[in-house]
Amino acid sequence: MNEPTPVDMNLAKALDLSIPEPEVLPARAPVRVSAHAGATADADIDYREVRDNLKRVIMQSEEATQSILEVAQDSQNPRAYEVVAQLINANLEANNKLITLHKQMKEIKKEEESRQTNITNNSIFVGSTADLQKMIRDMRRKELPDAPQAG
Repeated sequence: MNEPTPVDMNLAKALDLSIPEPEVLPARAPVRVSAHAGATADADIDYREVRDNLKRVIMQSEEATQSILEVAQDSQNPRAYEVVAQLINANLEANNKLITLHKQMKEIKKEEESRQTNITNNSIFVGSTADLQKMIRDMRRKELPDAPQAG
């Protein structure tokens, strides 16, 4: 945890709690992406980072809910129960955001797959004129099997 946020301060004040000294967490290694990495790599990295952040928020929210629920049960303070309800709501919202993130990533992957299909607009025939005429004749026979055959 870093510095206490205004929400932390308000919760502590509402519940008559003291805020412990912030603990120092080890620094996370920076994410390095090569200059050649495409949009897919960026999207994957961002997805993983956002997913990790959401999971961390969910876990912290669950821990905070349990702690405040104990305080609420001990004190029977209605405000404490209100805070518990707000934390449960925030936890549900974070879970919904995680599911939405999964859906969005699935859509991004689907779009990228559809963009990767090869479309041939111009074809070149390599062969003699006689080969080309024979190929065209064969194609017409397949389309119209009852057509008269020229010899």
